[in-house]
Amino acid sequence: MDKETIGLGLKLLGALVVIFALHFAAFTFTDFGQSFVDLGYSLVGFYGFEFLFSIGILLAMVGIKTSMPNSLGYVFLGFITVRLLASYLFVREGLDSENVDELFKYNFLIVVLIYLGGDAFVAYHILNKKVS
Repeated sequence: MDKETIGLGLKLLGALVVIFALHFAAFTFTDFGQSFVDLGYSLVGFYGFEFLFSIGILLAMVGIKTSMPNSLGYVFLGFITVRLLASYLFVREGLDSENVDELFKYNFLIVVLIYLGGDAFVAYHILNKKVS
């Protein structure tokens, strides 16, 4: 990996840490996240699950940029599709529960959208990077 990729990863990590801290503070100081606890999920688990996907997408996109630069956009769309399916499967039990409330659904959606935005940021920078 080159310096630019590491710098990109560190920017993304920094932004995600700040967003997680704000979200975690909202959970800690309010009853905003009580539905997570009731359903057996944790905010750390959600962010960790999505973070692993983001790291995988970053590494795969950097690797694919050199071998198939013309197909990188399609590969990104495939990764996003897999991410959304895996995210749904991760919380399917909670979403199907009789005790699920709107806050659980919105918090899950917020986390997924945050990481989709991060993936779009990564894809934008990798797609606009010149192949050396």
